[in-house]
Amino acid sequence: MAFGDAARAYYMDPRGHFVERRHLHGQEVRLHYRNIPESDVTTLHGLRLTTPLRTVIDIAPTVDEDQLALMVQDFLDRGLFTVEEAWARIAEPDMQTDPGAVALARLLSELD
Repeated sequence: MAFGDAARAYYMDPRGHFVERRHLHGQEVRLHYRNIPESDVTTLHGLRLTTPLRTVIDIAPTVDEDQLALMVQDFLDRGLFTVEEAWARIAEPDMQTDPGAVALARLLSELD
């Protein structure tokens, strides 16, 4: 279900989370609304964003395994998070049934 106007639209993503889509300075931006722990939030240039690891977890269910592997390897190569940090985060109780965490765990198991 989507609603909105030319400047912005709102919809529910496949996981049931509220998303706002809008255009800022000619670029499409999607704002996802959901309760997440502060440990998954960082600030960059005054904007509150999800950490690189949380971003991977959130995107993982929307990409195929090859794309996920490329993204994770890129983030690891750039030092945005470590394999150990990824394992620690997906082992936390709130990640046990998260589809992105499950996909990331499957990928990490193949890297070991």
